[in-house]
Amino acid sequence: MDNQEPRPQVQPVQSGDSNGMAIAAMIIGLCAVLLALIPIIGFISWILAPLAIVFGIIGKNKPTGGGFAWTGIISGALALAICVAWLLAWWGLVSFGETIARDYEEQIRAEQSFGDNSK
Repeated sequence: MDNQEPRPQVQPVQSGDSNGMAIAAMIIGLCAVLLALIPIIGFISWILAPLAIVFGIIGKNKPTGGGFAWTGIISGALALAICVAWLLAWWGLVSFGETIARDYEEQIRAEQSFGDNSK
């Protein structure tokens, strides 16, 4: 029984320090961007985007996960920009609709007053 070959020594796997805040920032930021692109549902990004930015800033200050943190910060900022663009688009659409309605009312009043004067 002495002919057995010696077993190789198994070294335990050393896991590096993970940066949970940076990973969370990246995941939340990417979800915020995807949701911000969808009308009506995108309002959720008003909450997720600032969270991604804050988590990214916290995660950026740790030694590992800097790329994940920056991805979270940038995607969070992009999601906020998309949300602001949607807000401006809706505001412009409502303002345009109000202008059309006001012009239409003035036109009807003018026609009614013209009809009353012609009698």
